[in-house]
Amino acid sequence: MSQAKRETVRLMSYTPEWAETGALVKRELLSVLGNRAIEIAHVGSTAIPGMKARPIIDIAVGVRSFEHIPELYGELAVLGYNHRGDTNSDSQIFLTALKNRYNVYIHIVIHGKTLWNSYVVFCDCLKKDAETRQKYEQLKISLATRFAFDRRSYTAGKSEFVRRTLRLKGDIKERSCGAVVWRKRGGRRHYLIIQNRSGHNGFPKGHMEYGESEAQTALREIREETSLEVTLDTSFRAEYRYLVDGYIHKSALYFLASYTDGNFKPQKGEVYGIWLLPYEEALEQLDYEQDRRILRQAEKRLADAEAKSKK
Repeated sequence: MSQAKRETVRLMSYTPEWAETGALVKRELLSVLGNRAIEIAHVGSTAIPGMKARPIIDIAVGVRSFEHIPELYGELAVLGYNHRGDTNSDSQIFLTALKNRYNVYIHIVIHGKTLWNSYVVFCDCLKKDAETRQKYEQLKISLATRFAFDRRSYTAGKSEFVRRTLRLKGDIKERSCGAVVWRKRGGRRHYLIIQNRSGHNGFPKGHMEYGESEAQTALREIREETSLEVTLDTSFRAEYRYLVDGYIHKSALYFLASYTDGNFKPQKGEVYGIWLLPYEEALEQLDYEQDRRILRQAEKRLADAEAKSKK
C-alpha cells in the first residue's frame, strides 16, 4: 500500500490555514468565473473551526447553468485547477487543485438546487450546533479507524448522518415554476404535455434561478423546454408542495400560458417527448394526480372565460 493511499483517510486537527486556503481559492475562482458564479462557499469539515478533518478544501461554486463553464477550463488550468471529466455528472462539474500544500476539490453545481443546498445547509448546521458537530467528529474518528485504507467506505459511513442531520435540522426549500400551455386547434383547446428526463409526463417547469421572478422562470423554462414564445397569464396560479428524501421541501407553481404561432421542439437531453393534446387526452397522459388537478382547474378557468365572452 502506497503512503499516498494510507493518507486518504487520515484526520488532522483544525488549522487556520484551511480557512486561508479556502479564501485564496474563492478569490482565484472569482477572478475567472466572474458573474457566472452566483456564490462561492467553503464547505465540508475544513470549513468548521476546531473540527478534525481530512485535509481537503471543499469549495462549492453555485452557478446559473453549466453552459459556458467548459469554455473556462483553460483559464482555470493556468491557475492550477484541473477539470476531472471522469467525475462529472448531470448535476456537478468537478475540478481539483493543490494550494498551500492542500488538496482542493471544486464542486460546480446549480445554485439553489439540491447539491448546492445540501453542501451549504449541512455546513451551516455543523457551525451552529455544537452537539451535532461533536457527534459528527466522533463518527469520523471511528470511521477513519475502521476504514483507514478504504476511502469509499469511510465516505459512505458518513452519508446517513448527513441525511439525518438535514432531515432534523436542515431547512432546504426548492421552488419550480412553469405553466399549463394551451392553444386553440380545430375549435378545441389543446394542452402541451412534455415527458421529462425521468420519464414522467407533465407540464413545462423548472428551477427558479437566482434573481428571477416566478413569471421570468416560467417563461424561460417554457422557451428552453419547448422553443415556444408564449403569453403568460399570471392571474391563474396553481401550486402543490411535496417532500423529497425527507428533508427537501419542494414546491411547484403553474400559471396559464397561451400561444398561437410557432412550432414546439423538445429540449435536447432534457425533454424526451412533447405532445399537443385535447383536454381529455392530455388528462390521461399526465402521471400525477396533482397535475391532473391543475389541468382541471385550467380547463374550467378557460371554459368559464369562453362562456362569459359569448354572453
